[in-house]
Amino acid sequence: MKKPLLSLVVLLTMGTSVVFAQENRKSLKKQEKTEAAVAAVAADPADVMKFKSEVHDFGNVKEGDKAEYEFTFVNKSKKPISIQNVSSTCGCTSPNWSKEPVAPGKKGTVTVSYSTPGRVGPINRQVTVMTDAGNKVLKITGTVVAKPAASVPQNNSAIKAN
Repeated sequence: MKKPLLSLVVLLTMGTSVVFAQENRKSLKKQEKTEAAVAAVAADPADVMKFKSEVHDFGNVKEGDKAEYEFTFVNKSKKPISIQNVSSTCGCTSPNWSKEPVAPGKKGTVTVSYSTPGRVGPINRQVTVMTDAGNKVLKITGTVVAKPAASVPQNNSAIKAN
């Protein structure tokens, strides 16, 4: 009685091991397919969106002057790219971008404006371009210099001149 019972336990153990091994193999194959699909969709944005320049230096900008730059890129992929959003690191930087999908081989734009009034000092901001092909970070740099004082002092005296 012990031999048949022992044989039955060994047989069940082997059968269970085989079933789990097959399930594990199926699970690994599914995972590999999913990872390959994600890798194909999430191509490196640097390979897909070729920007003419990813950094723009405004140099010295007078306080109150307009500081705006248009970044242009070419879609190097085989399918259209849609820019879903462009976010900046602060409220002083406002982005605008191509709203329509950019066809393969065509150009798209991201315009970045920096508000200079009251912001004397260095400019070092980033904007993140979020697309269906991945994210891309663009940078603007420069310095806002104080606007020159008026050349003629303002008369604030109480004596009126004719």
